[in-house]
Amino acid sequence: MPNDSNTHLHSQLAETQRELAQAKADLTQLKAEYQEFVYIISHDLSAPLRQIEGFSEMVLERHKDDFDDKSKRHFDFILKAGHSIRNILDDLTGYSRIIKRDEPFTDIDLNVIISSNLAELSSVIESSSASISIDTMPIVKGDEELISQMFYHLIHNALHYHLPNTPANITLSVDELDNFWQFCITDDGIGIPENIHEKIFKMFRRGVSEKKYTGAGVGLTYVQKILTKHQGSIWLKSEKGIGSSFYFTLRKA
Repeated sequence: MPNDSNTHLHSQLAETQRELAQAKADLTQLKAEYQEFVYIISHDLSAPLRQIEGFSEMVLERHKDDFDDKSKRHFDFILKAGHSIRNILDDLTGYSRIIKRDEPFTDIDLNVIISSNLAELSSVIESSSASISIDTMPIVKGDEELISQMFYHLIHNALHYHLPNTPANITLSVDELDNFWQFCITDDGIGIPENIHEKIFKMFRRGVSEKKYTGAGVGLTYVQKILTKHQGSIWLKSEKGIGSSFYFTLRKA
């Protein structure tokens, strides 16, 4: 006769296999629903928005001599709102690409990545009279495009949120831990109140007024999602009016 404990073990194993199969089926369904959601955003909403923008611009151009200043301002509001919606759709689509992207990890020389980011941000660096100090960076394993995007957003934020009429001072350092590389990007900018440290990682949530500092509030959301895909994490230390230090980790190869 079979041992009762073995029978119970086999029964538990069969149940676990059924649960795993159901979880896999549920995940497949969720992926399909997500892809449909992204398609609606990128196609079904974009098409009518293009019509609103296009016809508004056409009416304004053809009849601008017939409109008074107030009516022209109203059309400007319509067009600005349309552009804002388009930016939001573009940001949502960009976020979905991060989630869906499944490229193989390769060796990445972060020195090359960061150098390319700085070249791309050269006009922002010049306008903020920034001084940037960077440690020699390691080679890591990851998705090169996503890692580059992550460093770009972090460096751009450090440059963008500097104090008015004050040169930006930024440092990017790295420490080697047992299983991780721990990075830190520090600035002497406007800082972030402690009560909104978690908020700033959420989509479209910002810690400052758009009138003072332009932006949609997606950069740090992108950064956190990219780090999650690389089994890393991010946190910060900051004080309003003093500056911020963003710490983040990437696993060693």
